Amino acid sequence: MESKELFLEVLSKLKGSKRNYLEQLFKYVPDAIIRATSYRKIEKDEFIIHEGKPCDTIYIILKGDIVGLDYQKLGKVYYFMDFTQMFIMGDFEIFSESPTYSVSIRASENCEILAIPAALYWQWIQHDENALLLRMKNVMSTLTSESINHRKYMFMSCKERLMKYLVESYAYKREKKTDILRLNRTQMELSDRVGFNLRSVQRSIAALEKEKLITMEKGKIIVSHEQFVKMSRYFEE
Repeated sequence: MESKELFLEVLSKLKGSKRNYLEQLFKYVPDAIIRATSYRKIEKDEFIIHEGKPCDTIYIILKGDIVGLDYQKLGKVYYFMDFTQMFIMGDFEIFSESPTYSVSIRASENCEILAIPAALYWQWIQHDENALLLRMKNVMSTLTSESINHRKYMFMSCKERLMKYLVESYAYKREKKTDILRLNRTQMELSDRVGFNLRSVQRSIAALEKEKLITMEKGKIIVSHEQFVKMSRYFEE
């Protein structure tokens, strides 16, 4: 990027906690980092990070959603995370001194990102006490949360995992004007995401529809605000 002013202008277009966090993180960033940062647009289904490739770039997700993938034996793809709260990718490996990326990250919709050379990022952040403290707090919070959620997730039924996915999807992807989620996922994609076979997903969808927790429209799952609230209460118990 040409200047810190332009860099901060890009951040100022963000909303909510993401904007506040990134503005604080880069409050004292040197000009050398700014000049080395590039702005990119990533098309849906394009990979941002490939597992096992050299960890040479840190990515900041400005706009759009991404998903983590793990390629299992026999070609099975396991979608282990939809990143709704994490928007800085690649520095987990930097902090753990791993030379390669540990996961594959793919855009699940069109994305806008910033890319920073990993070597420069590391030189900067380890000498910027403000940035290092903010990043460490976020990393530890994320790891703790994921550890707790992973243990709970392991013991969930297919129906419970599907409900959790729908609740999370509604919170971040609903249509703002109508407060309705129209889930643009095939049943096979849902099978990959919740980690159960297709038949189990089909039975769970039928059960949720019977309980009026979702509505089916031309084969697509629709979730209203009322249905979202009812499913959310299940996880508050």
